[in-house]
Amino acid sequence: MKYQLTLLALVMASASAQGGEWDYPSGNEVVADQAAAKSYVETHYPEIGSVAIRYQSQSKLGHQYNFNISLEGEYKSQRTIVVHTDGSGIVQRVFKSLEDTILRNGSAITAAELESPRRLKATTPPELSTGTLINAQVNVVDPDLRTMDKQPAPELPWTDIADYPTPAHFVLHDVELLISGGKYYLSNSRVMQVDAEYLEVQNPDSGNWEKSDSASFLPLEGIVEFDQLNDLKNLSFASHDFTQVMAFYQIDQSLRYLESLGYSLFTEPVQYDARGLSNNNSSYFYGPKAAMFGIGGSPDALDADVVVHELGHGIHYQIVPDWGYGHTGAMAEGFADYWAGSNSYRKLYDQGSDFEIDTVFNWEGYFGTKIATRSLWNQRARYFESSEYLAHISVGGELGDELWSTPLFQTLKQGVERYGKEAFTEVDTIVLESMFGLGRSMKMHDLVESMVYVADKLYPGRDYAELLKANFDVHGLLKAPFRIEVDSRYANHILPLNFRLIANGRQASVDGSIKTSIGSSDTVKSDKFSVLGKSIALPSSAVCGESFNLVTDLAYQYESQLQSLNWRKDTSLVYGTPVLDQDAKVLNSVLPDATLNEHNSLNFGFKSFNFIINGDSRTADENLAVYLKLSHENLADLRVTLVSPKGTRQELLTNQTYSQQSLTRYWVAKNDNVLSAFVGEPMAGTWRLEVTDYSANHSGTLVEWAVGRVSKYGCAGTAGNENNNNNDSGSGGSGGASTPLNLLLGLIILFWRRERHFNSKSEEVNQ
Repeated sequence: MKYQLTLLALVMASASAQGGEWDYPSGNEVVADQAAAKSYVETHYPEIGSVAIRYQSQSKLGHQYNFNISLEGEYKSQRTIVVHTDGSGIVQRVFKSLEDTILRNGSAITAAELESPRRLKATTPPELSTGTLINAQVNVVDPDLRTMDKQPAPELPWTDIADYPTPAHFVLHDVELLISGGKYYLSNSRVMQVDAEYLEVQNPDSGNWEKSDSASFLPLEGIVEFDQLNDLKNLSFASHDFTQVMAFYQIDQSLRYLESLGYSLFTEPVQYDARGLSNNNSSYFYGPKAAMFGIGGSPDALDADVVVHELGHGIHYQIVPDWGYGHTGAMAEGFADYWAGSNSYRKLYDQGSDFEIDTVFNWEGYFGTKIATRSLWNQRARYFESSEYLAHISVGGELGDELWSTPLFQTLKQGVERYGKEAFTEVDTIVLESMFGLGRSMKMHDLVESMVYVADKLYPGRDYAELLKANFDVHGLLKAPFRIEVDSRYANHILPLNFRLIANGRQASVDGSIKTSIGSSDTVKSDKFSVLGKSIALPSSAVCGESFNLVTDLAYQYESQLQSLNWRKDTSLVYGTPVLDQDAKVLNSVLPDATLNEHNSLNFGFKSFNFIINGDSRTADENLAVYLKLSHENLADLRVTLVSPKGTRQELLTNQTYSQQSLTRYWVAKNDNVLSAFVGEPMAGTWRLEVTDYSANHSGTLVEWAVGRVSKYGCAGTAGNENNNNNDSGSGGSGGASTPLNLLLGLIILFWRRERHFNSKSEEVNQ
């Protein structure tokens, strides 16, 4: 479906379900057919239950065998395992989804569209065998009239196409039509216009097909037919026939482009009715492989983005026939938005234009009761793996559809900037190829892993894999095998640097090292774990207030029969704890929790806090600093925004995953780009901290916070100065007088504390 914005909480019904996992076998076993693939699964995965082939597919990288799973004779509709082979039949990887991801009242649901697909009752044009396919030219708008005119967006939506301020004009494009019985029809081997009447469902008891009222179809208007070819070039913009021609052309050219990439996905023509639905919405129906378009406000098919978007749903269903559960709702919409956006961007690129390329539905989105475009540049969206990502649903305050489409489209833009027009076909190919061999209950990070893998395989000489990883990482979509957590990015030099190596869901054995760029190092070796606590001493010779890197380099292995993989993580830290020239404001203020209202939609929790700076007439520079201490049962629920006295807004924390319930953080403009937006603005005035809670049932407290300048870094004083935000204006060290006796006593205490710390620190923490 096209678009419908609904606000929802982070739905935790699937919190325990991990979605899919990728295995990379270490051997070179050959699977030549379905029987061999079934034997492979039964040999290597005997614990998952009995399997039966569901379908197989072929792509550029090889062959895929998709299996159903049953446990004790009960078919598990949300589970699957897929074996991938290369062109020689050697098993390269295995996608397995062995848990139910969409639960209602504790029970797994079944997607009716997958298990009992509907069919379409419709009037169709003559069979292709009754006539001849000929080439012709048609008048269309491409991709839409507003984009062709570069018309500014209206402040309020238009209610009807008559409200559009510019007369319609057209472009001529070639099409292939059917001539049969002296009439011309919008039909060829790829696409066919039909007059839809209703959907049918099969009665499970009788086996008969019965009418379904699940969609609102327009009354029958008849198949579009033309007496002469010139009629196709003389249609008015508002005519019913023009709407049908527009949808025909856009679907046909997108399918032609798909074939040019090497993908012939549809064995029969795609059916469509540009005047099929009576409301202001459009849909693709999986069973009949039919796209139906609504007519409210402006007929949807007058916008190529809508037409190609609906075809996008057909494409992902053809690649993955069991597309369902997991995060497939939002991913389906995000892919369809990407496919439409790529189509329009490619056309505008040829024209030397970039008119609103980061937006889809540039025409249709401005008609109706509200402006309803969708973004391909939503940099605020963040990934919550345990949430449900249904179509058109907001999670963490941002639309899940845009969470998926944004990194794909931004990679395309960056690829085009780097490699020119070739990037369109190459990035589109990566996006398509990466979906082959996935299945039910996939989550976003599962497809992310596949996409990076495919980019490396198909285009090893290009930077697409790195571009994808960078763009996915912005949103938290790149699921690493581990997370590194330190209690503070600004390291207290007096104590060893403590950090946690956390298994990101799946556990593995590890063997590797940790090093700092300032000279300390240690080894990391362990069997499977959930959390591994480690410490590393910091040298006293490091430069106070300067950044350094903590480099974690690991070989890890999930199972003995799988490949040993590598993971490297560079974590930027700063030597020394900042001391601010402003006293922290102690609040211990309860943070309002998000709540569900009587309509079962989410009311966000929100509270703002003021911090007033007086007497500082200078502007903010690289020493601008923010200090924050809060506690919360689930810190990922929160988004924390700083607002300057001038009104500049910047997010400090964006729904970040953190294993602890207490968080102490510093930000300094010199080391943290997040504060760079404030540099040059006045320091004096009221700074505001806004805390928004996006998920219900978790409480928290803002303990204290401060905004100020760094007066010094605690790099040469006593322990405990990391929270000493006072007005001491000294530089370097902790300030204050020290006698030789005090210094000696301090050294003895420090030595005792460090010895006590090292002796009590456990190398491994199991949770």
